[in-house]
Amino acid sequence: MTEYRQERPPWCPHVDCVFRRRVTDAVCGGQLPKPEPHDGAENTHRVCLNLSQDPTPPRGEVVDLQVNATDLDWMRWVFDALDGKETSWLSKRKA
Repeated sequence: MTEYRQERPPWCPHVDCVFRRRVTDAVCGGQLPKPEPHDGAENTHRVCLNLSQDPTPPRGEVVDLQVNATDLDWMRWVFDALDGKETSWLSKRKA
């Protein structure tokens, strides 16, 4: 079984991000070096998906999602609908 250390994976092209966490060779998350303006808000973090499942480049198969806290709240809410865990405050509020 392969051990994946919590460090930037070799396929991640964003060496300027502050690395936060990875999941095998599929997902990597980090903090942007500076907030990026987007639709009246600021994106502060990045989530990258390695579509090739290959730990080495080509980097063209890495999807880069720049997100902010609100984006993460909504993603967590969607994941709750998929796995039923209700970890989001949105899942717990009474309609």
